[in-house]
Amino acid sequence: MVASTTVAEALPSRDELARLVGGGEGKALSRLYLVLGKLNPGDELTDQLEALEGLGRFVVAGPAIASADHEAIARLRLVVEALERVPAVCERFRGTVFSVLSQTRAIKMFGEIGMPNDRGLFAETTDRLARKLLPEAPAPHELSVLAARIFRSMSDMTWLGPAADPLLHRLAAIGGSAWEPLRASVIDSISMITTRIAALGMAEAFRTRTAVSGVRDSPLYHLTRARPQEMPPLIEAARRYLDHVRVALEERGVSIDVVYSLDSIERGLARIQLLLPFADPDDAIEPTYEIRAVIAAVGFGLVGARSFTQLMSDNLRLLARKVIERAGRTGEHYVTSSRREYFKMLGSAAGGGVLTVGTGMAKFFVKWGHFPLFVDGLLSSFIYAGSFIVMQLLGFTLATKQPSMTAAALAGTIRDSAGPGQLDELVPLIARIARSQFAAAIGNVSAVIVTSMIVDRLWVRWKGDSFLDVDSAKKTIASFDPLGSGTIFYAALTGVLLWVSSLVAGWFENWVVYRRLPEAIEHHRWGKQLGRDRMARWARFLETQTAGLGGSVALGFLLGMLPVFAKFFGLPLDVRHVTLSSGSLTFALSSVGPDSIGWGPIIWAWVGIAIIGFLNFGVSFALALVVALRARDVPRGERRTLPGAVLRRFFRRPFEFFFPPKELGPPTAPSHH
Repeated sequence: MVASTTVAEALPSRDELARLVGGGEGKALSRLYLVLGKLNPGDELTDQLEALEGLGRFVVAGPAIASADHEAIARLRLVVEALERVPAVCERFRGTVFSVLSQTRAIKMFGEIGMPNDRGLFAETTDRLARKLLPEAPAPHELSVLAARIFRSMSDMTWLGPAADPLLHRLAAIGGSAWEPLRASVIDSISMITTRIAALGMAEAFRTRTAVSGVRDSPLYHLTRARPQEMPPLIEAARRYLDHVRVALEERGVSIDVVYSLDSIERGLARIQLLLPFADPDDAIEPTYEIRAVIAAVGFGLVGARSFTQLMSDNLRLLARKVIERAGRTGEHYVTSSRREYFKMLGSAAGGGVLTVGTGMAKFFVKWGHFPLFVDGLLSSFIYAGSFIVMQLLGFTLATKQPSMTAAALAGTIRDSAGPGQLDELVPLIARIARSQFAAAIGNVSAVIVTSMIVDRLWVRWKGDSFLDVDSAKKTIASFDPLGSGTIFYAALTGVLLWVSSLVAGWFENWVVYRRLPEAIEHHRWGKQLGRDRMARWARFLETQTAGLGGSVALGFLLGMLPVFAKFFGLPLDVRHVTLSSGSLTFALSSVGPDSIGWGPIIWAWVGIAIIGFLNFGVSFALALVVALRARDVPRGERRTLPGAVLRRFFRRPFEFFFPPKELGPPTAPSHH
C-alpha cells in the first residue's frame, strides 16, 4: 500500500499538456486536465476512488471529440497518449492505481458480477428495487463499487470492440506492476467459481444424469484441485461432461434445477477461461482480447444486475430451456419433406377439418343453452379439448397447433448448425415448414367448408331449415368483419393462446418423462392381473401421446375459458380460430346469401377469415421462434441474417414454399443431440 505521505509530481500546464499530446484546444482536453490533476497516490482512499471514477467516466461518457472512431475510443486514445508522453501523469496514474488495488478487493467483481445466483426471482427483484429506491451504504474496499460507478448503462460499453484492443494493450503496458494486486483476486475468484460449479455438479439431480461412476471421476471435482496452468484441458473435459447431461435431459426429462445448474456451470467455465490468462504471473501483459472481454463481462454484469428487464429475460430464458426441447422434438413430426408426406399431411388435415365441424356445431348448442357464464365456459372447454383429443387419437391434424412446435424444431437446427454455410440448411427447412403449414391449413379449411355445406343441407332436409337462423347467421358474418369488429385483435390473441398451449404440451411431456411414468406403468404390479403386454402398450401410448394430449387439453381450456374470465372482469375479449371460424361462416352463408345481406359483408367476412389464419399462424410461430432462439442462445447476428435469406429464397423459388419440388431428395429431419 502506498503511504499517505507520498507527494505527487507536479503536472505540466494545460497548454504544455496540449502540446505534448497534440490535442489542441477543446472541452475534452480541459476535462482531461482536471481529471489527471486529481490523481494522487498520497490522497485518502475515497479521494483516489473518486479520481479513478472521474478518469473512467471521462473515457466512457466524456465530452465529444471529433474523430472517425467511436468517441470513447478517441477519448481513450487521448488518455493513453497523455500517460505515455507525460512522465508526471504516468507516475500519478501508476501510484494511484497501485494504491487503490492494494486497498480494495476484486473477488466479487471477477467471481460474482455477471454470474447467475440462486436467490430466486422474488428475492432478486426485491433486492434490485431496494437498491433503486434506498441509499446504499458506502463500500470503498469493494472494487466492484468503483466499476459500477463507471459503467452505469449499456451505452457506456458500446465502444468495447476490436478497435479498443491496441489502446487497452498500451494502457496495460503503462500500468506495469501497478496491476499486480489484481492477480490474487483473480486466483481467488477462479477458486471460488470452481468450488461453486463443483457443488452444483455434485447434486443428486445432476449427478444421476452423468456418465461418470463416482464423484472423484468428475472433471468439475478435479477443477477445484488444479493449478491455473492445468485447467484448460479440464475445462474441455467438463464441457464434454455437460454434453452427456444434455443427452440425459432429452431421454429422462428436464428438471429446472438441472437446467439452472447447467446454465450456471457453463457460465462459470466461460468466466474461468476468461480469467486464466490473468492468473499466470509469467505474463507481463495479458492478451489484449481478454482485457476487453473481462471489462465487457464486468460492465454488462454490473448494468444487468440493476436491470429488471435483464432479470426477467434471464429467468424466462431458463424457463424456456426447460420446455423447448420437448416441444422441438414434437415439432419435427409436423415438418414434411417429400410429396408423399405432403399429401399425407393434407389428408390428415382434411380429417381434422371434418371433425371440427362437429366441434363448431356443439359450440353453437352450448351458446343457445344460455347457461351461466362459468358453465358455458366449462362446457365449451370440454368440447374443444375433447375434439382436439379425438383428433389426436385418430391421427388427424389441426393446422394451428403446428407453428409453435415447428418453430422450436427450427431453433434446434439453428443451434446445431455452425459455420458460414449454416443458412444453406436452415432456409430449405423453413421452406418445408411453410409448405407443411400451407398443406395443413388448406386441408383444414377446405374440409371444414365442404363438410359444413353438406351437413347444413342434411340439416335442412331433417329440420326443414338451416342450422343457423337468420339473426344468428347475420351476427356470425358481422363478427368476422376485420374493420367492424375485434377480429384482428382476437385472432392475434388466439395465436398467443396457441403458443401457450405448445409450452404446456412440452412441459407436460417433460413432466411425464422426468417422473418416468411410462416405465412405472410398464412395470407396475397390476401387470400380474392385466398382463405385461397390455401394461407395456399403455406405457408406449402414454409416451407417444403425452405432448398431444397435454397441448389439446390446454388449448381447449384456453379457448373456452378466456372469454368467460374476460367477461367476469369486464374485458371485451374473444377468440378467433381459423378452422372453427371457417365452419361457422360457412353455416352462416348457407342460411343467408348475398340476396339478403349483399356481397360486401360476405367479402369482408372472408377477408377476416384470411386475416385470422395469418395471425393464428404468424403470432404463434413468431412467439415460439423468439423464445426458442433465446432459450438456445442463438447469437443476435444469426437471427438478423435469417429473414433476408428466407426472402431471397422465396423470390427465387416461391413455389417451393407451397408444394414440394420433384427433385427433392430423401427427407432430412432436424438433428438434436
